[in-house]
Amino acid sequence: MSALVVRGRGRPAPARTAEGEAPRAVQWEDYLSSEEADAVEEAAMAWTKAWGTRPVRDGRSVCDLLTWKGVSLWWFAELYLFHSTDAPRWVRTIEAFHRILEAERPTEVEADGLPAEEALLLGRTCAARGVLFHGRRRPPGHLALRTRQVSLRARWNDVKAFLTALKAALAGAPAPPADAARRPVLFLSHAAFWRRRKGAQAEEAEAYEHYFDALIPGVARHPALRPVVLAVGPPDAFRRRGPRDRLRDWMRLGSEAGPYLGIHRFTTFAVARDAGRASALARDAWRALRGSPGMREAFSHRGVAFHDLAAPDLAGTLLLQLPWAVRSYEEVAEALRALRPAALVLYAESSGWGRAALLACRAAAVPTVAVQHGIIYPKYYSYRHGPGEEGSPRPDKTAVFGEAARRLLVRMGGYDPASLVVTGSPKFDALLASAGGRDRGAARARWGAADGDRLLLVASRYRGIRSTHSAIGPAFKGLVRALEEMEGVVAVVKPHPAEPAEAYRADLLGARRVRVASPGDDLLELLHAADALVTVESLSAVEALVLGRPVLILEMPTNLRTLVDDGVALGVPAGADPAEALRRLLFDPATRQALETARRGYLSEVAAGVDGGATRRILTLIEETAGASTAAAADRSPRGGVVG
Repeated sequence: MSALVVRGRGRPAPARTAEGEAPRAVQWEDYLSSEEADAVEEAAMAWTKAWGTRPVRDGRSVCDLLTWKGVSLWWFAELYLFHSTDAPRWVRTIEAFHRILEAERPTEVEADGLPAEEALLLGRTCAARGVLFHGRRRPPGHLALRTRQVSLRARWNDVKAFLTALKAALAGAPAPPADAARRPVLFLSHAAFWRRRKGAQAEEAEAYEHYFDALIPGVARHPALRPVVLAVGPPDAFRRRGPRDRLRDWMRLGSEAGPYLGIHRFTTFAVARDAGRASALARDAWRALRGSPGMREAFSHRGVAFHDLAAPDLAGTLLLQLPWAVRSYEEVAEALRALRPAALVLYAESSGWGRAALLACRAAAVPTVAVQHGIIYPKYYSYRHGPGEEGSPRPDKTAVFGEAARRLLVRMGGYDPASLVVTGSPKFDALLASAGGRDRGAARARWGAADGDRLLLVASRYRGIRSTHSAIGPAFKGLVRALEEMEGVVAVVKPHPAEPAEAYRADLLGARRVRVASPGDDLLELLHAADALVTVESLSAVEALVLGRPVLILEMPTNLRTLVDDGVALGVPAGADPAEALRRLLFDPATRQALETARRGYLSEVAAGVDGGATRRILTLIEETAGASTAAAADRSPRGGVVG
């Protein structure tokens, strides 16, 4: 008889038995190979897709049951279900337990130090495979309270929708444009990504959008078009917002925090009523589905049920996400009616807001252009669309960085190849344009790098935005420890714009070689000054390649693993000491030369057209999509204004 102990992290090895042998013990989260971990993630994505199409009531699926004005709300429900609930996590857990039991083939299993939910699922997986189990068999008791809290949050969201409509009515309609003869091009932005910077010729700092950047003023210079920016979300990133920020936003009437129109300006009482109707419909669906046999069966994987763990997940998907989706859709539709744009330009087009905008534009016959703003990788769930998902929200045209993104969107997203245009990125243009005008020595001196020192830039989120994304937090202390032991090295940490610098400072007590920049500091200036980059999952990796800076990726495997696999970057496995890789990255001429050789051959894959012309190519795409005259575009004159 073979016994297996499945341990939680940090648990000691099991003691020896009376016979003198300890049962075999495994720490399940570290058991699987990277290939098996990939397969587990694929299983979670496949389960989520299948959840929306399997019959749950009267032979109808969630896709069939949840619609609004002919639009399937599944396109929003799937994002919430996959990214914001525990259900896919339970699928990953069950899939991992099945694989461990298949490999170990024990006759009995004991759980040691597992959280209650994991122990419960291990027991059920054992039962499905006919294996004796010792451990917890009942679900934890706090799930009913969590479900009730979700329901109350949904009620409060209904109130907030009405209050936002009241606030919009008090503020009045946005002012009419000064130049109504020029057709508007609507840019969908996130308010938290507006920044200020001082140009070489400007006396005062000017506002710019982090991702659109030169595209907005580029459209403003067109004689037949004018940009109008519609911003969603608060002006401060969610992780940096406190009660005072929330109160300030609620008290602001009419005036905007930046050069844009807030989406809340279009939350009319009609929109609030629609959101209320959607909330009532979602609550009816929740009451009908939460106890249905079909829904209970839907929350299972490989013969292991977890419907009793998923009550808060179903409540959140229906009660929180669906009314939000309808409100977002109707707010964009109201903005389209009021502004009547010739085209809409957006990034993050596969997100909830992006999908709401694309579907509203589809209904209003407004053409759309998406601009790639980050790295697209094979396991990017929101870009995945398989057979039967032909109606999924996709832009009419998408400007992508390079051929790698184009191939991925065709293969995993079902995109029409003709809709994808390889343009490069405006950020790559900015890198090249600023190369000659920056004082590299002054920037290095600012951060304490003496002559002969290596300046290392660290750019990554400290905490992952969701469970499917890696971040530097788990590896940061080890990185700092390795850097502190290296002579001739100074490191600068550039926090993500959505995170506070304090997240990193807690790990830097006593550190001499590591400094922390402000989230608002210029990443391009830091890249120019640096000798190399360390990241986990960040577009800064591609920007570093454009500038010819070698890259080290921690916490491997991450969604940047392709760069390591193709020899373009060095990689350090999760939990490993980065010291040797850092030494090679910074000081070994052979390693740096090999990375540079690989970079030259690979650059067109991720950054096509690094020639300063990416902005011009995207502007041409916008003009053509908007139906503007290309002849008129040739005669450009400087014109101001971001919001018409």
